[in-house]
Amino acid sequence: MTAGHAARCAAGKAKRTAWTLFTLLLSLATFVAAAPLRAAEFSGGYDGIAEAAGMALTLSEVERRVVGRLTLPSGTAYTLNGERARPGDGDAQGALRVAGASEDGAFFHMEERPLGLQFLFIPARTDGTPDLAVAREYSFLKRGVRPTVPQQAESRYKPAPEEAADIVTFIDGFRSWSPADTARHYASLPDKARGLLLLYDHATAELMWRLCEARPEAGTPTASRLAEMQDRQQTDCETYLPLVEAARKGGLFPEFLRRSLFQLELVRATALCDRGETPAARCADVSALAAPLVLRWRRADAIMRDLAQAGGVTVPETAAQTPAAAVATAADSAQAEAPAAAPAIRTGRGMPLPLIRPGTEDQGVSDFEPDVSTITLQAVKTYRLPLARP
Repeated sequence: MTAGHAARCAAGKAKRTAWTLFTLLLSLATFVAAAPLRAAEFSGGYDGIAEAAGMALTLSEVERRVVGRLTLPSGTAYTLNGERARPGDGDAQGALRVAGASEDGAFFHMEERPLGLQFLFIPARTDGTPDLAVAREYSFLKRGVRPTVPQQAESRYKPAPEEAADIVTFIDGFRSWSPADTARHYASLPDKARGLLLLYDHATAELMWRLCEARPEAGTPTASRLAEMQDRQQTDCETYLPLVEAARKGGLFPEFLRRSLFQLELVRATALCDRGETPAARCADVSALAAPLVLRWRRADAIMRDLAQAGGVTVPETAAQTPAAAVATAADSAQAEAPAAAPAIRTGRGMPLPLIRPGTEDQGVSDFEPDVSTITLQAVKTYRLPLARP
């Protein structure tokens, strides 16, 4: 055998060996790609963060079944019973039942996250079906896990439009925007649009909460709009935000958001009627629904105070008496002999708005029935309508 022949044989053998190794590696890669990725188990304890602060979640997973317990800050506990959607998937869903109850009271859907999970709480309608319109999403961090990424790495807010948004775009999007974006777009709304929103008490209460959270800088248009809202509500953010926090702890806050959403939908429908994009019959229905709500207007701090007290939460002492009520009490002491007519302030259009008369803070509008909520409150207070009588 010549040296050249031997070299050619060695090269051929090396080539066959390399091809065999390549074939094996390709088969292994194909097998790994075809094999489903197994999701991590849900089993363990989780603590709520951000809006879920104070909540606790305990889960146990056996094969595809996921059971556990969800505890709210108010102390209400739900038993959790569900399963993974498919083997290996990183999400699960099922039903929630108040401890000791005989029927399911809510539903859930949860998805894995690198440091915990996202939990969607879906209340049930009266007929037992899930009501996705009022569902709330919460973030939970697995116990024993420390975040290693900055909180800003993945914002939970959706980006807001850079240009000014109209009233319909604002209503459709502000609940997913950051408080700063919400305040910026609210300030850029036309006067007519803002005036329409301020006619509805629960919608205004939600907007004031978000604008107060934004804490706009003094001297900006956003701060000016917030100041106008505070003057109308006869309170300030330092008094109002503790009341909101107390209302959220009481467990009845989803009811407030549901009523706010209903009022916002009426504003949206009214705007579409003004544009001529809605049939006349539908517009008449909207007006019929809106009129009683406008006439039963209540202050934002009163709404939050009643929600907190109905949920068994003690109202913060700093918010027990609003600044306007304190001023009224002082005026009442100085002029105890002969009460004068209700003082008035002037709006930008020069329309007088009657303030609450000292000593009559608990009186409502006598011409109309008191507001009837879909929840049972121990004591529902009504307040004088802050508009001039016709």
